[in-house]
Amino acid sequence: MTMAAYINGVWQSKGTDTLKVISPADGELVARYPFNPEHSFDAIKAARQAFPEWARLGLEGRTPHLRRLQAALAKRKDAIARQISLETGKPLWESRGEAGALAPRVDLVLGPIAKDISDLVLPDDAGRACHLPLGTIAILGPFNFPAHLANGQILPALAAGNTVILKPSEKAPGVAQIYTEAFVEAELPPGVFNMVQGDARTGKALVESPEVDGLLFTGSTRVGMAILAATHQQPHKLVALEMGGKNAALVAADADLQLTAQELLMAAYVTCGQRCTASSQAFVHNKVISELSDRLTSLVPRLSIGHPIEEEAFMGPIIDERAQQRIMSLNQLSNDADVETLIEGQVIDRPGAYLSPSLRRGTWKEHPYFQHEHFGPDLVLIPYENQDDAIRMMTQSGYGLAASIFSADRNRFEQLAPQLRVGIVNHNRSTVGASGQLPFGGWSQSGNHRPGARYAGRLVSAAQSRLHGPGPLPSPLLQCLGIKP
Repeated sequence: MTMAAYINGVWQSKGTDTLKVISPADGELVARYPFNPEHSFDAIKAARQAFPEWARLGLEGRTPHLRRLQAALAKRKDAIARQISLETGKPLWESRGEAGALAPRVDLVLGPIAKDISDLVLPDDAGRACHLPLGTIAILGPFNFPAHLANGQILPALAAGNTVILKPSEKAPGVAQIYTEAFVEAELPPGVFNMVQGDARTGKALVESPEVDGLLFTGSTRVGMAILAATHQQPHKLVALEMGGKNAALVAADADLQLTAQELLMAAYVTCGQRCTASSQAFVHNKVISELSDRLTSLVPRLSIGHPIEEEAFMGPIIDERAQQRIMSLNQLSNDADVETLIEGQVIDRPGAYLSPSLRRGTWKEHPYFQHEHFGPDLVLIPYENQDDAIRMMTQSGYGLAASIFSADRNRFEQLAPQLRVGIVNHNRSTVGASGQLPFGGWSQSGNHRPGARYAGRLVSAAQSRLHGPGPLPSPLLQCLGIKP
């Protein structure tokens, strides 16, 4: 049975509207989910009521709850993986990786992340800095990693003593329902975790409510900017935005081209190009661009495309037919930018939203094709001669999430990385894939400098400094008080 919400420890089955979920894998109806935008207000009320007691438990008191949740998530990894594939079209091998990472995240949260926000004590206990929970945190999740990305925000928020409201993507409500079932089994106190299904109206209520103390959003830059505008008069609200990217690789003349080709295939085409860290541009030195072009031209057609449940499929469909048509429009857009198409992406004639990947080659210019995020399987190779020019072009898009540098020279990497105003720079590996042991976040149009992952605890807590008296008093005041200095 599909549910509209989980609020204050109770499932809500009725709604005023319906989400119709169509699988991009075959165009068939997955399910209908009821929802009611007013549920957002009920969830806020429940979360705020539950907050004081949850916060008072301290990390030691909250840990057993999170360990029970860990066990419940582990039991559901196969069901979550299958649902991810059905609702988003992500191949099952990818979905299994996403679902399998949910339960182990608890170890990271209760270990390094908790340690990161532990008390900072001055010598002789003269003072300390403590991290306190913000209160009620709303999390607006994406479709491309519907379980993993939300989980990476929910767990640190709960561990830090916050209560949580999850509003999942309307593209993947079933993933959120199975995920929520783990919280039911774990028997967290009512109101500590809440989930509300819905469309933009549901999210809008959470964004605008002054009773939400923190808002963590993952999605497009357009929506992220709208959230900033809607919350600019709420300075008390922590707003963390993880938005899009126009990510690029730099391929030096001394790069290992076999390795580079493999990594670019992963960076551009995994998840059908629908990762915020996906690479859509590679700036390649003139000495090696022809050889790299030849390598990729022979490799791209070998990428297997199929139904996401098929074990051998590397790529599944894109999220829906609207996205399919948007990516197909790049054929004309790239032509308008005088870009040579080496392999033209095509709609695949089968039920679902399938398309083949594109590979292109052309000179960079100020044009929408080179400056806008595509969020699909499209890669252009851009020649360069001067390294400084390549770095300048890589930073022209206004985004600032991820970049890669392929070079045999580690010193070259260390020299160039600080010049790239992005949150992630990888050496001889693709832009996709990140370590939870490091911070993750973007700059500029990719984010507002609120990195998560290893720093997730800092996102969902507020620092409070405490000094123990008495403090030093100036001589004039001592004289006024009749005290000898």
